Amino acid sequence: MGIGNGKIASVKGNVGSLTVICGSMFSGKTEELIRLVRRGMHARKRVQVFKSSTDTRCETTVIRTHDGVTFTALTVPDSRTLEGLLEPDVQIVGIEEIQFFDEAIVPLCQRLADSGVQVIAAGLDQDFRGLPFTFMPQLMALADNVMKLHAICKVCGGEASRTQRLVDGRPAGWDEPTILVGADESYEARCRRCHRVRNAPKTAGTRTSPLRARQASSGETSSAKHARVLRNGAHTRGTCATQSHGKNGSATNVAERPDLLNDDGTQLEMFSED
Repeated sequence: MGIGNGKIASVKGNVGSLTVICGSMFSGKTEELIRLVRRGMHARKRVQVFKSSTDTRCETTVIRTHDGVTFTALTVPDSRTLEGLLEPDVQIVGIEEIQFFDEAIVPLCQRLADSGVQVIAAGLDQDFRGLPFTFMPQLMALADNVMKLHAICKVCGGEASRTQRLVDGRPAGWDEPTILVGADESYEARCRRCHRVRNAPKTAGTRTSPLRARQASSGETSSAKHARVLRNGAHTRGTCATQSHGKNGSATNVAERPDLLNDDGTQLEMFSED
């Protein structure tokens, strides 16, 4: 029994798996996909490689690395078409730019792997905003192997994990479409520090910690809140708000010990041991 025409059955003698190759643009995802597929061919495995018709950067019959290395592939518009083109005896299925497919590609990869096919999928794990790309987190969670590749930051030369979209040489705006097919003229690899998105909402910024976000929403910083507590917070047992006595009787300045404050900013009660 085999695979094709929308029906998937177990491939006798094969151990299936799902490998996801992810990372930013220019990180070598396509190159790694081709390497693994060619390795399977050297092992005399029956191989098929597919790519999304959304990717129009090169010929419809190949996938191509940024260095110009090519490999024969079938271009398909969606997961249903891909499934219908699977050969009955296929053993390895490669999928390029998998983030461009519809969400049904995820259960299809699962069914293929369960039936004994080795699925190798390459795609972006983040969009140009630095957010998870569609269903990629789910696909990575279901994978047997995840290969996170990195590029070189175009600005500082560090390790890049993000894709910088450029419009007329400037960082793209937050509200622009998620999918915009392009290469060097539209995109760069960037590290977290050098990655930029214009007009990003403050709530989406990854550089703001949850604590700072709460402080910003309340309009009061931790230092201001601390000062207010010291001015107004009288201790319930009559001790001074700025001092607390330990078991040796020495005074401890709360301003020097922020750990003596509760989560709500009030002073912790300190009792000496009898």
